[in-house]
Amino acid sequence: MEVLHLNSLYKKYQEKGLVIFGINQEENLSDIKEYAEDNIEYPILINANKQFEDYEIQGIPCTYYIDKKGKIIKREIGFAQGSEVAMEQLIVELIK
Repeated sequence: MEVLHLNSLYKKYQEKGLVIFGINQEENLSDIKEYAEDNIEYPILINANKQFEDYEIQGIPCTYYIDKKGKIIKREIGFAQGSEVAMEQLIVELIK
């Protein structure tokens, strides 16, 4: 599950500059708050004002890799078992 892997990466690389945040698109904020408190260790942003529509999220989960200059390097839609190694390798390159 992507959340577990992101939690692991966040703990491992946060002090080296990795920033991870989730974007909630659900209407029921109490549900996401309860889920986040129990399962997610990185910040969750609430998209109540639709400020993230420019990212053209076409599926969930959708992962963006953004470099230190704010440039989107890669976008992945979905999460496949076995992609964890490639995800971590890209993150290591981006936080250098």
